[in-house]
Amino acid sequence: MSRNTFDPMAALRGQSQPIPPPPLEQAAFDAAHSAVVQALPQGVEAMMDAAVKTWQRADRIFDAIRATPAFALGTAPAACRRGCGWCCHQKVGAAAIEVLAIARALADRPQQRAMLAGWHPGLPCAFLQDGACAIYDIRPLKCRSLWHVDVRHCMAKYAGLPVMGAQANPAFQSEPKMVYEGALKGLALPLIKAGHDCPGLELMPALQAIIDRPEAAQDWWAGHSPFPPETVVDWFPKPKAKQKTKSRPRR
Repeated sequence: MSRNTFDPMAALRGQSQPIPPPPLEQAAFDAAHSAVVQALPQGVEAMMDAAVKTWQRADRIFDAIRATPAFALGTAPAACRRGCGWCCHQKVGAAAIEVLAIARALADRPQQRAMLAGWHPGLPCAFLQDGACAIYDIRPLKCRSLWHVDVRHCMAKYAGLPVMGAQANPAFQSEPKMVYEGALKGLALPLIKAGHDCPGLELMPALQAIIDRPEAAQDWWAGHSPFPPETVVDWFPKPKAKQKTKSRPRR
């Protein structure tokens, strides 16, 4: 199955896309989009609730796929499991609204929140504990989308070195990618279209910047980013301002 993707800028301009996304990506996009659209008139607290709903709805879509016999028969087993964590040794990304939702959830989880204190660039994700994710239920969509079939590929990517011996299989399962990437676009794009900047962020430094700022969500909603510029990954750039065309003088 080929993987077609949305054109974020076309979506922001309200243009139809020449190549429709695959059904899985579209279903996840629609599930997230509906949660965001319902939440937009209700403010930032409702928007953070919508981010949580997006995680849950995307998980339900993927769980339903995994339960089908066709998926079980045609899918290579995932190398992702407790004790691996190579992806957690690299930069972890999340949409701005996801970071805000995670920070809100951590207010009621002092043990996990304390894990942030000792993190600094160069360390793995602060929530990697004993080979597992300590915030697994509130991890961002980018983390949820990973399904690699050969751990050597992930090890080599982390180390920046070629794999010794037999060539590692770089394949990943396309279904989770489609589901969670579609959900990410359905979460972020309607926010951006409504005037709320929602870039991709590097999770650890972005979380550290707001974890002790309970007003951060309201600031972001009002248009004042609480995130340091160096944390921005910017998956979804802002649409370019339209250039005004000069009218021709009448003769």
